[in-house]
Amino acid sequence: MRLEKATPESQGIPSSAILDFLNKVNEQGFEVHSFMLLKNGKNIADCWWKPYAAQYRHQLFSLSKSFTSIAIGLAIEEGLLTTSTLIADIFADEMNELGEKVDEKIKKMTVKNLLTMGTGMTYENWVWNDENSNNILGFLSSHVKNEPGSAFFYNTLATYMCSAIITRLTGEKLVDYLMPRLFEPLGIDPVWEEDKLGISFGGFGLNIKTEDIAVFGQMLLQKGKFNGRQLVPEAWVEEATSKQINNGDEADNDWAQGYGYQFWRCVPEGVYRGDGMYGQYCIVMPDQNCVIAVTSNLDMGKFMKLIWSDLLPWLDGGAAMPQSVDYNKLVEFGTRQTHLQVNENVEPYPAFRAAYRLSSDTKATDDFKINKINFDFEKGECLLALYNDEKHQPLYVISFIQKQWVETAKPFWTSDSFYRAVCYGEWNHEEFVASIWHYETPVNTKVRFTFSEERKSLTLHLEAQNELSLKFVKI
Repeated sequence: MRLEKATPESQGIPSSAILDFLNKVNEQGFEVHSFMLLKNGKNIADCWWKPYAAQYRHQLFSLSKSFTSIAIGLAIEEGLLTTSTLIADIFADEMNELGEKVDEKIKKMTVKNLLTMGTGMTYENWVWNDENSNNILGFLSSHVKNEPGSAFFYNTLATYMCSAIITRLTGEKLVDYLMPRLFEPLGIDPVWEEDKLGISFGGFGLNIKTEDIAVFGQMLLQKGKFNGRQLVPEAWVEEATSKQINNGDEADNDWAQGYGYQFWRCVPEGVYRGDGMYGQYCIVMPDQNCVIAVTSNLDMGKFMKLIWSDLLPWLDGGAAMPQSVDYNKLVEFGTRQTHLQVNENVEPYPAFRAAYRLSSDTKATDDFKINKINFDFEKGECLLALYNDEKHQPLYVISFIQKQWVETAKPFWTSDSFYRAVCYGEWNHEEFVASIWHYETPVNTKVRFTFSEERKSLTLHLEAQNELSLKFVKI
């Protein structure tokens, strides 16, 4: 661990307050994967819910955007551009290629408009399917409804353009540009997904550990300084995390308190955050001298309200307190959290082998191109093989053992990417339910295989795809 551990009491916070908060998290059904709380630069509480663990990276989704903002700040410090630099000047070749296809408002757009989500656009023109896809051209050929800077519209492609700017000006991928300047000094070993042009997605795609998120937040809290080094200009941290554009006027809405340069302002005064879909958080609380790092899959608005109501009031701290037995309870809480439940009352696995092909009246989807399934149940174990072409090797082979969670030999499908997972299967009343926890992502998948009479056919139900159902017939 890069962050010194300390008891909450040593930093003036009762362990009981943190424990009560975490118990409420569980009681209210929030699916949290990891939680870390820093006070005065020290790690005073952390917890991972199995199969998630401290040593694994986790997808950040849009929390990636805040790191991209830092890259732009560093490039400005190095004299490569300013927030007033025109996008058209950076991508002059593409502008010439598009010619009259370019909206006149694109020509007025600045780097600041990208950073603040103030492009004036009302949609995102991503290009995914073309083998020669070019998301820079996709952005520059977009229609711009409003004047740049006049209105907030959350636009991940705008953040991608910030990444593309770094690559265009430095010749390096965003992740490589940040390695010596930010990631290595913070002790972060990242993975950042990229497009076919070799450009880091910028607005998403960053994968790092929970402690990495916390360290990043601590650097921000210290105005860009970490371990005695000024990694990011203090002025940029101040500017990027301050309100730069209005994004609403609802007093109790954490998405309507103003937006900075890829950072959100929060309901509590002075608090700001980077966040990502499903609930990936880096929350910075300057007045409390605290940072909260969370990975999860939950209702983001409701979870933040619980932080503000049940945790934030305790974080002001003060003089050190006497050691409490509640600290031991807090530590013990962190050792027993798990999402890997086992049902001891299910039926035993049957003994049978069968192969099924996709029914002629059913079509596989673009996202789930499975057309053949093999089951092999024997002696309390199941080998499941999924194919997307009957003539080739299976796409996935997954082993299940009765009443046990098993690490997959090959990762399971999830959103066109592959991540390690643990799997568990239950048999009950001619239905096999496979649960897959992708513990480097926020996603867990449940697949139900419902067998017909005499197992002559089956229906596959995939909950991750809005209850997608595919019918298969026995071969």
